[in-house]
Amino acid sequence: MADYKDVIGKLWGQAKDFAESAGVKDVYEKGAQRAKSFSSATKLTLALNQDHRELERVFAEIGRLYYEQGRPEGFFAPLFEQVALLESSIQAKEAEIEAYKASFGQQTATPTDEIADFENIVSQTEHDGKQ
Repeated sequence: MADYKDVIGKLWGQAKDFAESAGVKDVYEKGAQRAKSFSSATKLTLALNQDHRELERVFAEIGRLYYEQGRPEGFFAPLFEQVALLESSIQAKEAEIEAYKASFGQQTATPTDEIADFENIVSQTEHDGKQ
């Protein structure tokens, strides 16, 4: 039994010496540095994406303000026409959706109506079965 404990002790000592050696420390430090670098790059990427979204929002606001002034001149005139066509298309589609919703509302019975219909069918079927 003593030999077993001695072998375990030697292995533990060797593992401890290996862990304390410069090679393992270098690997650990390089890994930690890479993890920090990846973390920093991820944070910068998120910040960069946020800056891009903000820039798009500012450009959209500039365009909206110019559009609201209503001065379609030069190369803006076709874009204003495109906006007008898109707005009319959107309005037509919204009206069509509302018409569908209205037709659904007319066709759909209330839950109490459906329950009453079901009870009538069951009652009729029971009545037919008794005869």
